[in-house]
Amino acid sequence: MKRTKIIISLFIFLSFMVSAALLAAPEEKVEMNKGLLTEIPFRLHGSMIVAELTVDDSVPLSFIFDTAAGGAVINAKTAAKLGIVGDEIVSREGATGRAQIVRSKNHAVNIGNLRLRNMTLGIAELGHIERSLGMRIDGVIGWPILSRYAVKVNYDAMQIEIYDSGKFDSGPGGAGYDIDVQGTVIFTNVTVTLQNGESFSGKVLVDTGSGGTISFNTPFAEENDLLAKIGKYYEWESQGLSTDKARTCITIIESLKVGDHKFAAVPVSIAFAKAGAASWPRIMGILGNDVLKRFNMFIDLKNKKMFLEPNQLYSEAFAINCSGLKLALDDTLQKVIVDYVSEGSPAHEEGLKAGDEIVRIDGKIASQLGLPQVRIMLSQAGKKVEIVVDRKGETRSCLLKLRPLIQ
Repeated sequence: MKRTKIIISLFIFLSFMVSAALLAAPEEKVEMNKGLLTEIPFRLHGSMIVAELTVDDSVPLSFIFDTAAGGAVINAKTAAKLGIVGDEIVSREGATGRAQIVRSKNHAVNIGNLRLRNMTLGIAELGHIERSLGMRIDGVIGWPILSRYAVKVNYDAMQIEIYDSGKFDSGPGGAGYDIDVQGTVIFTNVTVTLQNGESFSGKVLVDTGSGGTISFNTPFAEENDLLAKIGKYYEWESQGLSTDKARTCITIIESLKVGDHKFAAVPVSIAFAKAGAASWPRIMGILGNDVLKRFNMFIDLKNKKMFLEPNQLYSEAFAINCSGLKLALDDTLQKVIVDYVSEGSPAHEEGLKAGDEIVRIDGKIASQLGLPQVRIMLSQAGKKVEIVVDRKGETRSCLLKLRPLIQ
């Protein structure tokens, strides 16, 4: 089979950036009812949680809130604009290999009413992640918040609520589940059932920075011979912050059970990596935000509990590739580009090729829709979609008859 590239867990590498310097001390706590310290509005971009914060009293910056981020990272382009320079270069493990990270010490980060001092930032090139997500991002943050406070991601109110971990008494809502914290990484347990009826239970990393559902790790997949059991699948290549790539197979499982909640017909991935988080032994894999976003999620590391309350996204259908197109933005983040065409897919049958620019979809300008919306429009099984593409200055149109690549 042919392969292409995709980012499966965009920010796992940050879990290994943490050191004592990465933890932040609040300058001042604002006492509110029931231990609530501050509320931060956020928006969803696809499955990414995007909130605004400031660094060294800068203008508001767009950061992804990632429960698997072991520190705070700032986009190299943003760092340059703010005059932030590195103090040292370190090597850290990423999703599928190792990456060079530039660290910069003694910064202040303002998050709502909280000020985190003495922060060490990781400076990294995030351009390839921006192109894959289809958005400009200034950085990513996780552990510096989670390690100090109890945190609720409230999708119904579209805000992150930060509580004094020793004082909240409002009741987080939803059922509570034990979590395991190792270093800066949070784990919980899930059960999956394959289409052949075989079930597995195991530990997964809780990762709101991963846009997928669940990605099975290499040792787990090999020990349980998953490829021989999953039925139909298609392949591409996965890549995190590092340049190392991993073979990835996409399929559908019969069900995924998280706590007392069971989801049917879930698209999942299997990563085959020689290094990085995808190669970790003794865990099943990574639980991403395409599942986690279906709950108002309260994380209390002090008591090692995670509470899950179904929200308005709970019954949302899982998106399945029905076109065979893998899309990204160009370097300017202005154009929607075909990164890969899956062989035998509707797009392949209509002659679309890697490098084509998607100009219009059903008469709408693709660049104005945004990459997440374009992907949704191409995930509607049974629908016919008119595509206008530009190929080296020449335009052509075609009609895609959408059908699932896996089912």
